[in-house]
Amino acid sequence: MDVNYLAEIIAFERWLETNYLPISSQLLWYKMMNLCNRSGWSEWVTVDNLRLMAAMQMGREATLIKARDELIKAGRIVYQKGKKGSPNRYRMIYFTCKNAVKSEVQRVVKSEVYQAVKSEVQSADIYKQKDKQNIKKDNKEKPYFENEELEKTFCDFMKMRKSLKNGAMTDRAIMMMVKKLSAIDSSMAVKMLEQSILNNWKDVYPLKDSREKAKSNNQFQQFPQREVDYDALVMQGLQDMGDDEHGKEI
Repeated sequence: MDVNYLAEIIAFERWLETNYLPISSQLLWYKMMNLCNRSGWSEWVTVDNLRLMAAMQMGREATLIKARDELIKAGRIVYQKGKKGSPNRYRMIYFTCKNAVKSEVQRVVKSEVYQAVKSEVQSADIYKQKDKQNIKKDNKEKPYFENEELEKTFCDFMKMRKSLKNGAMTDRAIMMMVKKLSAIDSSMAVKMLEQSILNNWKDVYPLKDSREKAKSNNQFQQFPQREVDYDALVMQGLQDMGDDEHGKEI
């Protein structure tokens, strides 16, 4: 353990400014710090009461125990009673090392949590992107029409629409167009789509020749139709012929 001896002493003196600790307990803390320093700052230090009493120049063991209890109560040392025939063990509660360890733990934990969260977010984004690609792929592979020529022409029509300003078709518009074209003959639908592609129309209409023919038929039907009595015409012709013959005889 890397402990800054001087930093610990300064921190201890500042701690005493706001915390009460008897003089005997303060002296014990200094003696324990010295022992820890000599042991190479090992986590636990083993020492018997007689040795501590000699270091502190105390004649009564009860005085040492009372000083030790005050340090334990203040949270500055951890005490473990030794087994029969073995000395007691002490562990210092450092000021600077505690903060350093806490900061290091927080740094490591923060780093690990960040990496874990980042990994999860990236995985979620990858799965989401793959789902979008799969959906797009499925929609692309699903044909709108069974007729291959009609399917290809319809795709060309949608490309033409997309090239126009505000001409891109929505999903609803595509489905309505598919329904409209499915109701007519495939070859006629192809010709109607080709006509719209050539003219950059956003919709499909009946073929131009068909519209003009229909228009001509309507104009012809607008003339009044005469009803002819062919029998009456024949009788009238015969009568006229008879009159002509009669005139010649006279």
